[in-house]
Amino acid sequence: MFADNVPPRRTEHVADKKNIHLTILSRGTTPLRLSYTCSMIEMQYNFPLLPTQGKQWQQRLADAVAALVPEDSDQLRPTFRQRHLDHKQIAAKWLQSDPENTHITCGGHHGTLVSLLAAGLAGKPIAVEAVTYTGIIEQARMLSCPLIALDYDSEGMTPESLRAACKGRGVAAIYTMPTVHNPLGCVAGLARRQAIVAAAREFNILIIEDDAYGYMALAAAPNYAMLAPERAFYVRGLAKSYAPATRTGFLVAPSRFSSDVDSAIKNSTTGTSLPHNAAALSLIADGSLDQLMQQKLTEGAQRNAAARALLGAAASPGAKSAWHLWVTLPAGLDAPTAQRLCEERGALVSGAQGFTVPGTPTADGMRVALGGELDPARTLEGVKIVAEVLAS
Repeated sequence: MFADNVPPRRTEHVADKKNIHLTILSRGTTPLRLSYTCSMIEMQYNFPLLPTQGKQWQQRLADAVAALVPEDSDQLRPTFRQRHLDHKQIAAKWLQSDPENTHITCGGHHGTLVSLLAAGLAGKPIAVEAVTYTGIIEQARMLSCPLIALDYDSEGMTPESLRAACKGRGVAAIYTMPTVHNPLGCVAGLARRQAIVAAAREFNILIIEDDAYGYMALAAAPNYAMLAPERAFYVRGLAKSYAPATRTGFLVAPSRFSSDVDSAIKNSTTGTSLPHNAAALSLIADGSLDQLMQQKLTEGAQRNAAARALLGAAASPGAKSAWHLWVTLPAGLDAPTAQRLCEERGALVSGAQGFTVPGTPTADGMRVALGGELDPARTLEGVKIVAEVLAS
């Protein structure tokens, strides 16, 4: 109830980026709070989804829960105390990895964090592209890992920049996304990857590869775990290829770190979710995930081509089926201002300030995600807004 000095009726408006919240206050009654979704076009969060996935995941998760045996108390205990070899074998077959070196995580972010912890990298310098994924920036900050910004080109980090950093800064590891980089969208060829491996071996540094978007470039060169299994951590989540709701990911790690990986998983999450793992792996085992990824490739290629047609030369080169684009800004327009102008016109995008290594100049660019909206027409309306801002 409200005091008598409350007006007979008052409406308070509070707005965030995607909703308008109305709280109606009336004397002698409890407050009535209503929320309305407004018309902002979402091009910040990039989780490509297809309309059929909701029902499919509901059924797979229900089947996984129904398959639990009530009398088997082990199924209620932490998964790190059990060896679900069937799960690891399904994952390893799909990843073309050794089951002994394949670990199940709670997603891609968790796989990266586990890699950093298991490798003992807390507090040690990690080299990344000068424009890199926000997730590694945040995890490095939490673990007090200095990030060293490397030069990059159309294939990602350059070997010359990596060698120079190793000589002058004592790099302990690199973090990179060689296949459909986030946010740059670029793909490293085989020769580039081999050059990075050669530098890593010369200076005895570790490699953490985040392959969240790898399915968007099927013809990409082998991953670093295949090229340098003695020093490469390969992280593969399902948030992009399927959906974040799976809470399942995979990590292929050098065998010498196996016990440390198990310990990091145990101490960071008390293991993974058995029903979620079973549901996700059922999609892999029967080929459903591969079929869905092919559909996403087709849809992604259509959205990508349509967006590039609107943005022209401002869209940087990248994978043709990628669900995000890196957009370069014209002279005189900085990233925070570009993001704000897009937002004022109704489109949410991500300026380079969120992807720039701390302590370095903010790049003149922004990421346009094409998977935030289920409706491709709505996505293109957002891209048109970006094009208008670039031309204004």
